[in-house]
Amino acid sequence: MIRIGALLLVILPMGLIAGELVIQKTWSGVIRLQQNPFGRKPKTKPSQLTVVHDTKSYTRFLSRIPSKQISRTRPAPPNKDPLLKKPVIDFTKNTLLTIDRSAMVRPVFKRIIEHEKEVVVSVEFPREFPAARPIDIGTYTAILIPNTGKPIRLQLIEAGRK
Repeated sequence: MIRIGALLLVILPMGLIAGELVIQKTWSGVIRLQQNPFGRKPKTKPSQLTVVHDTKSYTRFLSRIPSKQISRTRPAPPNKDPLLKKPVIDFTKNTLLTIDRSAMVRPVFKRIIEHEKEVVVSVEFPREFPAARPIDIGTYTAILIPNTGKPIRLQLIEAGRK
């Protein structure tokens, strides 16, 4: 009986420290990848996760979404991405998390866990099969979560073979 009580005292505070955040809305589509100028290599590898806290960053992210579909037809049809309609986001209550990938298979947000000192975002990159694609085009997934003042850390999950 004492062991069960001690176990409960250890487990209960863990539940209070970490909690899963609810994804309020999800978007995905095609995006232009950020390119480095020729001859310049970045000092650190840029993160694939982008945290958007304000309208200026949101506008910068939206400018990377192509207005036309990636197509061989001329003229190319307009892109039907719902984010191109520029939905209004209240950044005092919400945070937009985006992750991009230089592949045509979209990244998948698995879970977002809020700990005492940070928020851990688990993302899975599904296996990509060989295919032709434009060099500067990739895919993105964006989610809307409740606003937190804590730092956000990306955790990559290895995709299982299917």
